[in-house]
Amino acid sequence: MPRLPDFFRTHRPLVLGLLASVVVAAAVVWYLRPARRDPLLDTPELALQSLQAKALYFNGRARPWLLSKRPDLLTPEDHDENSARTRNFLQAVQNTKLFRELDHQYHFDVLFLVGDPSEYKPLLEHLLDRKDWTVIYADHTSIVFQREGGKPWSPADFEKIKAHFAAKPKEEQAEVLAQTAVRLLAVHQEEAGKALLDEAMQLDAHQPLVSNGLATYYLGRGEWREAWTAVESALFADHNFLPALATKTQLLYGMKRFSEAYDVSKDLIEKVPDDPNILFYHAKIAHEAHAYKGEIAALEKLIAQADADGRPIGGYQLYLGQAYAATGDAQRAVDAFMMALDDPDLPDDQRSYARESITRIKQRAGL
Repeated sequence: MPRLPDFFRTHRPLVLGLLASVVVAAAVVWYLRPARRDPLLDTPELALQSLQAKALYFNGRARPWLLSKRPDLLTPEDHDENSARTRNFLQAVQNTKLFRELDHQYHFDVLFLVGDPSEYKPLLEHLLDRKDWTVIYADHTSIVFQREGGKPWSPADFEKIKAHFAAKPKEEQAEVLAQTAVRLLAVHQEEAGKALLDEAMQLDAHQPLVSNGLATYYLGRGEWREAWTAVESALFADHNFLPALATKTQLLYGMKRFSEAYDVSKDLIEKVPDDPNILFYHAKIAHEAHAYKGEIAALEKLIAQADADGRPIGGYQLYLGQAYAATGDAQRAVDAFMMALDDPDLPDDQRSYARESITRIKQRAGL
């Protein structure tokens, strides 16, 4: 049976890339900061001001802002939180096949993605792989794509954003730079992202957002020592800083220190128990650490979440089948692979793999 890491690398990209280090819970950290902060730090209002679209796709975190600030960009269905269109929009960030079906139906010309890139990582990587959408805007809260042919984002475009915060405290300016850099790294604009991080370091070298942004940059380049120094700096400033804990988890995994990675990942899961990206990465780490009970628990939770949301579960069932096989539980492994085959969206290569696994396990176990 193929090893799980090989399967993660070669099959449909449920896998998190190394750059997905800043987690959904980061928003909670910053929302709890003092109320005197400039509200533009925590809202996508700057992005909304220039947003223009004839047919707009947006993720779930963008919807309330569009409803309150730019209802002119919404359809009547978008105003109904129970409409099929609203439900599909929410699910499409994790289901790229659904996104393509929606795009074929509605012919989007602009995509508006608000929040941390880890929240919409599958869709983001799909867009970058297909290269039929262009990043035309990025700031500390948002990324905007336009269909192929749009004017690509450039560092000069960011000068207008910086101008809004020029008179603000240095720590707030550094935050804007670091948060924007994280989004640029997520869309593979590494040089521009590093330039903003260097600028942020000059303003506030001790802010954990800045240090963690640098760790993310070095992690993506495989520069372990530099990444370690940066992430430890972020955790020294705030030992409970969730984005840095996520980065440290991935760094330890990349260094093949799987048991240590699993311990940090368990801590992260306790703090953010329901985030699907963190759960999936936890399952991957648990497999390498031979912590199969933890892997199975994470995968079963992911399956329950996806099933409740109406998202495909076949890919998760494949990993669950492998996890049960690793524990020697042949019957549950076969059951999981059979469940995977029930998923009509399961790709042909994964379908073949599931059938081969069922045959192999039954022969070995005498089922």
